Amino acid sequence: MEIRIAVMKHRLFLLILASFSSLCSFVSAAGQSTPSPNIVIIVADDLGFGDIGANGGKKIRTPNIDLIARRGVNFSQFYASANVCSPSRAGMMTGRYPIRSGLAYDVIGANDERGIPASEETIGELARRAGYATKYIGKWHLGRFPEYAPTAHGFDEFYGVPHSNDMPNFALYDDAEIIETPVNQSALTARYGEKAVEFIDRKRAKPFLLFLSYTAPHIPLYASQDFRGKSDAGVYGDVVEELDASVGRVVDALKRSGTLDNTVIFITSDNGPFFEGGTAGLKGGKGSSWEAGYRVPMIVSWPSGGLKRGAQRAIAMNIDLLPTVAEIIGIPPQSTQIDGASLLGLLRGKKATAHDRLLYFNNEDIVGVRNQRWKYLTHAYYRRSLGAFEKFGTLDGFEEGYDLLFDASDAGGEEYSYAEREPEELSNLKQAITDARAEFDALRTRPPDKTFPE
Repeated sequence: MEIRIAVMKHRLFLLILASFSSLCSFVSAAGQSTPSPNIVIIVADDLGFGDIGANGGKKIRTPNIDLIARRGVNFSQFYASANVCSPSRAGMMTGRYPIRSGLAYDVIGANDERGIPASEETIGELARRAGYATKYIGKWHLGRFPEYAPTAHGFDEFYGVPHSNDMPNFALYDDAEIIETPVNQSALTARYGEKAVEFIDRKRAKPFLLFLSYTAPHIPLYASQDFRGKSDAGVYGDVVEELDASVGRVVDALKRSGTLDNTVIFITSDNGPFFEGGTAGLKGGKGSSWEAGYRVPMIVSWPSGGLKRGAQRAIAMNIDLLPTVAEIIGIPPQSTQIDGASLLGLLRGKKATAHDRLLYFNNEDIVGVRNQRWKYLTHAYYRRSLGAFEKFGTLDGFEEGYDLLFDASDAGGEEYSYAEREPEELSNLKQAITDARAEFDALRTRPPDKTFPE
């Protein structure tokens, strides 16, 4: 029933967007419309929620990102759609849980046969349908080249690398041409920023979408000479401070070109931090199903867009990026199965929430569900992520499951379970897991892991 209601809501959303798009065209024809806003999406690789000053970070200086947060909207409960790179990027790029595109299982390797299907509409393709100039800079990690390259998925131009910097065949591309291998990784952040500035200067006269996907701070870590040894958080901190400086140069370019006021800037990370990085007290990190594996920064700025500045506590996820961009530029997504929701109402203070619930995927397993206050995690999740504690499943009392219901409104959110005290909430969220598995298990590319009981 909930799934059918969600589909009906989505169809209504598409109808409204289509009507809005027609209205925008009419107003434009009458010569009364404002220019279409530019879109700049900035994604860090493995940046922790607590790595930036705007989220309480102390040891790493991020003045440029912090200034954007102060002048925009800063989400405190924003999530990646997966706890590792490729699935999260698939969700962000399509507005759909990554299992729908067949990319929920693990990361895509350098020689992997998988890639983002041609049937999926990306943010780049959506923007290009609206007449936008599009460019992708940085790490892609949605399939090997050339068949799965950004230029095959809606981006007019590409400058960057195909996958993570710890993988073989790591090369720097300019469109389809390899221009450097091995790659001088200490220069990548600066190069990405330079290419972003050049694109902004060149395309200032028409609306553009720039997707700037930094390689940093994914390991191995490389800082340039200008930033090496400058932070109070080791090489990791040096790398993040250089990333922040690059963001500052992009903003300066928007100012110089006169486009900053009418540019929507999104800043986020593809998942939580790995071996190093700040979590702001959250448990876990990249690859785990604890909160820090999924919760990531999300900052949105649009000076002329009427945003309600300040902290935003509503739950949201990177699958919301595509529908948000769709509403901003006034063109509906092609897919009728968008799992994300537009955040524009939240951003303008006209709505209190965009989601009743959000799902946590660990590979193709649905391991948790979150509403605005409560978060339920399955017992199978708990045993997998704490494999060193072999007592779970060997001691009496643990064979029948161990319910974990956390009050996610707490700062950390996963200190204590309230399963026994909130039976109604526990039952509702368990049912939500059951309903979601009934829908999404049919899309699996691998059979369920039956090693552990649910």
